[in-house]
Amino acid sequence: MKEQFYGGENEMETWKYSTTADYFDLLDFHDALVEKIEVNKGEITVDIESINILPHHPLNPFDVAKNTDKCRLVFVEPIKNEAIYFNNDNIPQRIECTNFKELEIMKFDCKQHFEYYLYEIFGSANGFCEWKVVAKGFYLYWNDFVADAWFVNWNKDT
Repeated sequence: MKEQFYGGENEMETWKYSTTADYFDLLDFHDALVEKIEVNKGEITVDIESINILPHHPLNPFDVAKNTDKCRLVFVEPIKNEAIYFNNDNIPQRIECTNFKELEIMKFDCKQHFEYYLYEIFGSANGFCEWKVVAKGFYLYWNDFVADAWFVNWNKDT
């Protein structure tokens, strides 16, 4: 566990944990709330309220999925960034991803295509939206595990 210093072009921030797109299947973004998106040269930075780290992720020392504190997702070397908002008539409208307000991630998929990955985020942002990013990968940073994930013991009889 090595501290990472990362904050984009205008800030420096210390992060206790970091993981990569190699562990995508061990991360759960369902119901994650996006606080801010910034597009900078060579990266897209997404500040998220929290996500869930599944129990088999090498950085999760617990036997259950754990929720993180505030985290930062950084898409590395994006070559495509396309955001669509569906209005009340279900007509798609292109928007800048930085214009998403109150984006809640409902589904987050990843497909590899040669040396790039296609990331598809479907969510709700005062209506439904879709965001596609093609990038070399991503880094995810966070500092603490704060609680069990919402779905731990969700279906157990009490």
